[in-house]
This record gives sequence, structure tokens and C-alpha cells, in this order.
Amino acid sequence: MDDLNLDDLDFGTEENTPVPERFPKQGSGKLRIKPAHETLPLLMLEGALRGHTRKFFDDSGVCLVIRVPGPDWVAPISKMARKVSTWDQILAYDKPQKSRDIVEDAVRKLSSGGRILCITPVKANTVPMELRSVIDVDVSLDFPDDDTIRKVIHQATGTRVRAVPANIARGLDFSTISTAIRKGSSRKDCIDRLVAAKGAGYVPDPDLASLPELSQLHGYGEAMEWAQRLVSDLEAFREGRLDFSAIERTAILASAPGLGKTTFVRSLAKTARLPLFASSVGAWFANGPGYLDSVIKQIDQLFNGADAVAPAIVFIDECEGIPSRLSLSPRGADWWMPVIGHLLTTLDGAASGPASRLIVIGATNHPTMLDPALVRPGRLSRIIRIEPPDAPALAGIIRQHLGNDIPDADLLPMAELGVGSTGADATEWVKRARSVARQSGREMRPGDLAAQIAPDNGMSEAVLRRVAIHEASHAVVMCAQDAGAVRSVSLVGRAGSGGRTDIEFDDSLITKEQSDALAMFVLAGRCGEEVILGSSSSGSGGGANSDLAKVTELVTVDIVSMGFGEHLAYRASPEQARSLLQLDNRLLAEVERELQRLHAACTDIVEQHRDYIERVAAVLLEDRVLSGERLRAMLAAGSTSRPAPKAVRHG
Repeated sequence: MDDLNLDDLDFGTEENTPVPERFPKQGSGKLRIKPAHETLPLLMLEGALRGHTRKFFDDSGVCLVIRVPGPDWVAPISKMARKVSTWDQILAYDKPQKSRDIVEDAVRKLSSGGRILCITPVKANTVPMELRSVIDVDVSLDFPDDDTIRKVIHQATGTRVRAVPANIARGLDFSTISTAIRKGSSRKDCIDRLVAAKGAGYVPDPDLASLPELSQLHGYGEAMEWAQRLVSDLEAFREGRLDFSAIERTAILASAPGLGKTTFVRSLAKTARLPLFASSVGAWFANGPGYLDSVIKQIDQLFNGADAVAPAIVFIDECEGIPSRLSLSPRGADWWMPVIGHLLTTLDGAASGPASRLIVIGATNHPTMLDPALVRPGRLSRIIRIEPPDAPALAGIIRQHLGNDIPDADLLPMAELGVGSTGADATEWVKRARSVARQSGREMRPGDLAAQIAPDNGMSEAVLRRVAIHEASHAVVMCAQDAGAVRSVSLVGRAGSGGRTDIEFDDSLITKEQSDALAMFVLAGRCGEEVILGSSSSGSGGGANSDLAKVTELVTVDIVSMGFGEHLAYRASPEQARSLLQLDNRLLAEVERELQRLHAACTDIVEQHRDYIERVAAVLLEDRVLSGERLRAMLAAGSTSRPAPKAVRHG
């Protein structure tokens, strides 16, 4: 147990209470100097507990709630509460809602005479429903007042502070205040840093605590690697193992709109535990009259405010708003040259100055429009491109936004439907899917989400069922042959098709049996329609990428290039096979015989597994997409009651 307690800080409670010039000396002869990150939460607790001291320290079977100014205050207040008293459980809501197991455990402890403390942001309704009606003490903490700030500065510097500017800490978060007030610093410097932070217009992001950390983000590639190195180097700097000047700490993030540049920087600030000073070129004009001196003042406020509490992150969005000097007209140059020159000079000091402790990150949607001097070494150094997320990354983004909705759904097949989309698109998919479920008075289903990723193409129910049978047949036949793995099957197609089935198939050194299995997988859609619906449709043929075109080419290559036909002679390369088929009637007859054999074998498999195909089709009609894992589970669930597929006939 730390030796901190409420008696450590006997300042009195009135504004005019005399304050000693120096703190009393301890036995070692050293001043009782304490850092702001300890003193500030202790004073906040002292202010909150006036009149409730006994319950806070002594009473059993008590439930206390402390509401703090914002999420950034939850952790330090929780830590201090744990130091000065004993609790059976502390529910600290600096992140999304706690799990039900933790809440139920708190209820059990409270009913058994335990002591429960719940700390939550004042504007958040995160106190569990089970505790709201049994709260014994419910107090709210405002931002620290001027008297509290005087005391914190006094404790950190050991010198008396008679006055501070009014409301000096209002709106500032815990990390900004505690890094502005430093041990060993003068009281004037502490006040100056707080004033600079206020003057910079820095407002703590109220949602920063609820953001994911870098480890929970998906799809950022090179930018993520750069950010992880930065976080690691910052830890080394804090431990004294690395000089700040050795840190690679400047970059410009470039991407198409909606790929999460701002979210990435905010998560970086949270992970790195640094204040974030965010602005944009557009804001420099919007926050003032737009005159030259006003824009330059906005730039200075941004960097001076960050420098006052450094280490800190400066984020400048819309960097393309600063034009390249190479493209300026003579008239435009008269106005822009002073602004560009001032920004470049400021970046010189911030990005490579020997005393700087700033990380500077820019963002742009148009990297080709940037002035080359902006991205040279010593300023913003490099451009890091963020590409659209691939399917696994997109699935991770979707899961992040879904939270607890459809927890068992395999999102990878649905993400594959949306490859090429952005994280912002994923956010909208989830939002609209939730709305559909809400309007229907039920929980969200996988089909709600799939319908947003790939909207209904207007097919009739009869056509949709045919497509579902077609795709289900492809998937079940592949599984029945055990020749490859089905990754997903869906009613969402590409290039005009009604659906698609994606498989994993090793064709690095293919055998005759593997080639036959692949051919029957391609033929299975047509066979399924014939067996279950009584006729085939044009869905198997037509274009050069149709099922019939693919299987014909596959069989032709087997015969003329691979020696899998009636003759061993090599007659053409795979690229020449299709042309040769059009010229050789005997080859055409041989290919036809092979196709008829494979069609008959595939029909046998479809007939054996007809009920499975219909079940899979029903799921597709409901959810629009089915993962390979779920498909295999469906087949395995009834495998003991089904006959094994017949052996494929060769010849």
C-alpha cells in the first residue's frame, strides 16, 4: 500500500487559507514534493468526498459512484481510490460497457457486504442497471477549479502560488494538466504551459478512451508498422534508453477518402499515451477571418500549445490545402508564399529542432498536390500510403463496429463481398443493418449485413431459388469429393453472375483425379438445377467465363497438354487449347465424351446429397452468404445418416 492518504495534503478548504512557503521536510531532509499525476486525483477525491468520508473508508456493504469529467479521468481516479481505501471491486468505465459477468460479480459482492466503487464519465450512462437503484453515494467531479490547480502546482514545485488565470484547467484532460505541471519546474512555467494549452484551443476528445488501440485496428499495412515502431521508441525514450531526436516521428498519411486516417492517428495518440493536438488547413481559415496574419496565428497556436505539454502529437489534416509553390500563379504567390514559408519554418523546429518533443503527422487525399519541400527529410519526411483493406482486414473492421451483434457470424465471406470498400463504408453497412433489424423489432441477422454490403439485385423469388440451388450444388459437390476447401458461397455475384462459390484448390501439381474433381465442381451448378428443379438454365453458359466455357477449356487442356485423354501426344499449350478445339472435330468429339462422363458422375453426387443442397440453398436465401466453416459443420452434422458419395468413374 502506498503511503499516500488524504492527510498528506492539508491545504485547508477556503481560498484565503494560509499556505506555507515550503512543504514541511520529511525525516530525510527532502521536501515533500509530489508529482501532479498523484496530487491531482488525490485532491479531486478529497473534494468529492466531503461529507461522505466514513462511507468511503469504513462502511461495509456500500455502493459508491464517482462521476468524473471525462474518460481520461477514470483511470487516475480509480488508481488513487485503490491507494487510499480498500474495495472488493472497482468498476472503471473508461472503455465500453463491462461484461455482464463482471457486473454480476459486483452484485454478488455487494449483497455479501462487499464494498463496490463505480467510476464513470459524468456524461456517460454507464452505471449498470443492477446498481442504479442501490447507490449509497453518488458524487460528480467537475474539472479542477483554480484553487485545486494552485495546490497541485504548490505540491509539485514546493513554492506558493497566490493566483492563477481564471478557469485555467476547465476543458483540459488529465494528461494535459499533469504533464503541464512538472516536478522541478517553476510555478511560472507550469502556469504558462496550462495557458498555452488553453490558448491553443485544444479540447480533449471525449471519445478517445472508447477508441481501439493500434493493436485492435485492421488494414493499415505500412502505416501500422511505422506507428508500432514509434510507440516502441517512445517507450524507450521514457525509460531513458533513447534520445528523442533519434525517433522517426514525422510522416504524411495518404489515401483515398474514408480509409481511416484520422481514426488511425487518434488510436496512435491513445496507444502512445500522448496529448493529441488536431487541426486542418481548412480550420485555419474557418476559425478566423482568413487574413494572412490570422492563418499564421492559427499555425502558431497549434504548435505552441502542443509544445507546452510536449511530448505530444500534432495532426494536420487536409495538407493538400497548402498548395505547391510550383503551381502558384504570380498573384497567388503574393498571398501564399508567406504562409508556406512560415509553415515550413515551423516544421523545421518541430520536426527536427534539438529541443523539440513533438510528433508531427499530416494527412492528405491528394499526395501529388503537396509541395516537395513539405515532405523532405527534416520536415514531414515521407508519405505513407494507406490502401483499401483486404478481406481479412475488412472483416476485422466490421467486427469492431458490430460489437456484440451477430457474435457467431463468420464475417470473412461477407467482407469478401465488399473488397474494395473503405472502413467508412463498413461503418455505414453496420449502421444500416442495425436500422433494418430495429425497424423489424428483432436482433440483427447476418443477412441484414450482407444485404447492405451487396444490395439485392432485383431477382424474383423463383430466380433467386434457382441461383441458390446452383451455388449450393457447387459447394456441396466440392465438399463431397474432399478435393478442395470451400471458402464461401453466396448469392452475390460479380460481372453479372447471380452468385459465386469460392474455393481453395491446390493446382501446383495436379493429377487426373484432381482435375476430374475440379471439372465436376464446375459442372455441379448445372447438375443441381437439372436434378432438383427439373431443368438447367442459361446460368451455366453464355460467356467466356461461364461454367460450360471453363469446364470445356479444362477438359481440352487435360487432353491436348496434360496427357489425361485417350492419347499421350502433346498437341498444344494450355493457351492454344481453345483455338485447337475449334479446328479439330475429332478433338471436339473426345472432349464431349469426357464432359458427358463427368456430367453423369457429378449428377450421381448431386442425387446422393440432394437434401444437403436444398438445406444449404435455404440458408443462402435467408443469409445470402455462407462460410466454408459453417457449410462443413452442416454437412458433418448429418454425415452418419448419409451414404458416402460414389466413386468417380474414369473412362
